[in-house]
Amino acid sequence: MICDIQYGRLMIVSDLHGNGFDFRQILNVYGKLKSEGKADYLVFLGDLIHAYPGKQKDESLEMIQELIKMGANQKGSDVICLLGNHELVHIYHIPLHRGNLEFTSWFENRIRKNREEVVRFFMDMPFLLRTEGGVLVNHTGSSDRYARTKEFDLNWFRQYSHEGEFTAHIESIHTYNPQISSHFMNTAEGDYLWDVLMNGNERQYGDEYLKMIDDLLQFASADRQNSPMRTLVSGHIGVDYGAETIGARKLRLCSSAGCLRDLEKKYLLIDAEKTYANSMELLECCRDLF
Repeated sequence: MICDIQYGRLMIVSDLHGNGFDFRQILNVYGKLKSEGKADYLVFLGDLIHAYPGKQKDESLEMIQELIKMGANQKGSDVICLLGNHELVHIYHIPLHRGNLEFTSWFENRIRKNREEVVRFFMDMPFLLRTEGGVLVNHTGSSDRYARTKEFDLNWFRQYSHEGEFTAHIESIHTYNPQISSHFMNTAEGDYLWDVLMNGNERQYGDEYLKMIDDLLQFASADRQNSPMRTLVSGHIGVDYGAETIGARKLRLCSSAGCLRDLEKKYLLIDAEKTYANSMELLECCRDLF
């Protein structure tokens, strides 16, 4: 569940939330970049699904079906989809709410005929991506758990497969059963995954979040002390103008939902072998999607 990229250039996008228009634009831009030898991988940072009502037509399922057809996350594929909190909830049958909105039921209704195929695609999504040059990529960013939890080390992330001692979600993989979620959330794994994938970053932790970024980079460098993670890229929280720096070591990227308008949407283009010293260097690698 950790993806390591040693060579090539990565086009990174975030948080499409069912926006088929942006999805098709991303595929078009990536196709052009790849044909010109300027990109070798397309990386989605999670939260591909669940449109916000009134924003646009929800094409979440159609996008997932297209990615499955493209062979995303399969061995040798150039398309990598990381796990976001909006995908996680379907693996473990969790009702996801934001204010008066409830996201899970609508998508579950759409996938009821092919739920296993879709959920297994979500289960194959890595938690983390690391480049040879030291860029760490994930959906949510950091949390307070990476420094204080010894049970869930980097090796746990590497080996985790969503098929451990807790099996109710697999036994009921064909049918959505929200009762399963409460049992999962009472497990150590459920409590941990909820924290690391659902937290509010600096909006939740305040100034302490900058130290948590350092903690995550150190956590992800446990097996490569000679070439440690130096910078972090994530999505999860909207950015009015498409990208912003969070301290000296994190770039937050916004390619769709969360931008003020289409012309503000950004993608990130980086070289896997290059070391980016700080978040400002990453910000300079952001490009307009439209």
